[in-house]
Amino acid sequence: MRQTVAHGGAMMYRGSYVMAVLLGLLVTSSSVGVSPDCWSDLNVTNQVSDKANNSTLRILNGLSLDNSSGLREDVTPDVPECVEPPTSFPLQKYESTWSLFFVGVALCLGVWSAAANSLPLAAIIKHEQLHTPAYILMANMAAGDVLTGISFTIGSSGLMYVAATDTVPSDFMLRLRSSSILLSGMSSAYSLVALTAERYWFIVHGMSYVNNVTNGKCKVVIVFVWMWSLLLAVMPHVDSNCTGRRFEEGCVPLGSGLSSNIVIVVLVFVFIPMSAIFLLNLGIFRCLWKHMKAIAAQEAAVGAQPSVNRKSAITIVIITVVFLVGWMPIFVELARLSTNLLTVYGMMMFIILNSAINPIIYGFRLKEVRRGVARLFVNNH
Repeated sequence: MRQTVAHGGAMMYRGSYVMAVLLGLLVTSSSVGVSPDCWSDLNVTNQVSDKANNSTLRILNGLSLDNSSGLREDVTPDVPECVEPPTSFPLQKYESTWSLFFVGVALCLGVWSAAANSLPLAAIIKHEQLHTPAYILMANMAAGDVLTGISFTIGSSGLMYVAATDTVPSDFMLRLRSSSILLSGMSSAYSLVALTAERYWFIVHGMSYVNNVTNGKCKVVIVFVWMWSLLLAVMPHVDSNCTGRRFEEGCVPLGSGLSSNIVIVVLVFVFIPMSAIFLLNLGIFRCLWKHMKAIAAQEAAVGAQPSVNRKSAITIVIITVVFLVGWMPIFVELARLSTNLLTVYGMMMFIILNSAINPIIYGFRLKEVRRGVARLFVNNH
């Protein structure tokens, strides 16, 4: 009877030991990243399943005990490590004749925008008679459009290279792309605020304009605008929530992916300059409306041309409307947290159209800029 009890106790001890070892193997496999969810993603056939069962039987057979050492053979199961596959780039899903056509159009508009906006920029820099606060701030607007043109030229060329070679762009290059778009948008928005504020001071507070609005102050404002825009443009590089997961739900597929927090910050700092531009233009036209009859009567009496103030105010309004038409579609898509890649990139076509139209506005509305550009190609006479 004692031998039977001892034999039963030994069997229970061995069974408990085997269960402890199996539990340890399970914990160890979990700690190295092998989870049930992971196994479900693997493409396991019935043959592999049979091999796994045979391996498990061999492990159990190897767990025999002897009285001196306890565990006679240390068998490590040959379990494949579950490695999460990298996020794929569904290139074929977005490739079409129309998408490549629009990429080609964006490339052409980018080249035109960079070249055309560089002409008034060069004219204002070269000719000293154009070194006034209004033209200096307008040159800053043109510089932002040159940056937009260069960004779209490089970005469109990169998209064509990706389509031709089926290569996957790196997350860094995608973040750099989104940063260049943000830098262009923020610099254009805040540069337009500065230009509108200059016109507001010139029209509404004309008596103190010369003393308060100088070339030096305008240059300081330009430096501040670009530093602030650059600070906002690096936000995609500090956004880790959607990096590399731009096709997932809740991520805007701009660059390598923008999270909702970054989108909210961008929209807030876009709403601020847009509100300022609206209020400044409202003040300008309120002032012009009050004095419109007196100004028109005076111009008719002396046979003068339409007021410079009125013409410059209308020019600023045209530039503002073109800016809103160009940038509001992409901002609306950001506000909607759109996950449609084709829609987001389609709205970006309006951005390059805005930059491509601005030099035409400068040429038709500003005679001095037009003359300055013409003098770039002739002798200084």
